[in-house]
Amino acid sequence: MHIVHVSRWRLPVQGYGGVPRVVYWLAKAQAEQGDRVTILAPPGSSCPGANCIAVKVARGQGDYSPYVASHLPPDADIVHFHHQVSVPPPCPWVITVQGNSPVELQALPNKIYISRDHARRGGGTAFVYNGIDPAEFIFRERKDDYFLFLSKVSLPKKGVDVALRLAREMGFRLLVAGGTRWSLRRTGGLWNSLVAKVHFCGEVSGRAKAELIAGARALILPIRWEEPFGLVVSEALVSGTAVITAPRGAMPELVTPEVGFLCDSYDAMKDAIGRVGEVDPHACRRRVLAELTNQHMASAYRQHYQAAIAAYSAGGMRPGASAGESG
Repeated sequence: MHIVHVSRWRLPVQGYGGVPRVVYWLAKAQAEQGDRVTILAPPGSSCPGANCIAVKVARGQGDYSPYVASHLPPDADIVHFHHQVSVPPPCPWVITVQGNSPVELQALPNKIYISRDHARRGGGTAFVYNGIDPAEFIFRERKDDYFLFLSKVSLPKKGVDVALRLAREMGFRLLVAGGTRWSLRRTGGLWNSLVAKVHFCGEVSGRAKAELIAGARALILPIRWEEPFGLVVSEALVSGTAVITAPRGAMPELVTPEVGFLCDSYDAMKDAIGRVGEVDPHACRRRVLAELTNQHMASAYRQHYQAAIAAYSAGGMRPGASAGESG
């Protein structure tokens, strides 16, 4: 199958970039599984096993769909968009949505969500879990003496203020990655951050990020919103690191009792902090290797591609719906 991805991000992404990393891991896995993969992306992009075609657009232009037809290989079987589409291509196509905006959650033909809960809230059924490449992470059975918050500190919905309150009240060492102390002016928690055992790591990526995750006793993610997926959860688990989070969005699909704690209150989180030693790091890693890798993601998308191609050939436009659920 000749798969064409449309990425408005240069690949591989430098620094933080959840969606671009998913696109990169997906294309890489598809090439490894024997598919022919082309990526339409900004100049300078590369991906192992894939042919990258440079697409130059006006500065600030986020919608690449108007440029697809002029760059599309003539033998493409399917086009996979990772952002909104204003101009459909002249061939079968699908779109993966990653967010919670009204536009993204609107049920439309060819749309694939990233968790069962995400699909339900969008009025659809088709979903594929975001998969990670385990080779980019480090498994550690023995942990260092710190807990980790790793998300965008500047977003109140990520709950850094709760993690800081827990650290101050319980006296454990907390490393905060994904922003600086200055970011707390928007999210709250500044007072609780002013203790010796709280350290801000700023933005982290690559090897430094992998080591930070692998050494943590647990990832604390006290979210206040319906998380569509939560890539950092898979990254923690594959590293053998337990997850403490809230039962919202996709979290109940990812965090089972064997690998972490779903806490519906502040007191429940305090209790979970004291119980992280009960979690087996090997069980955490097995959770990801069982269904949350980029190889699983590539196989699951193949089913949706086949449904899209069949629907297009029959004159229909609802491959996402006809493909059904996929984990």
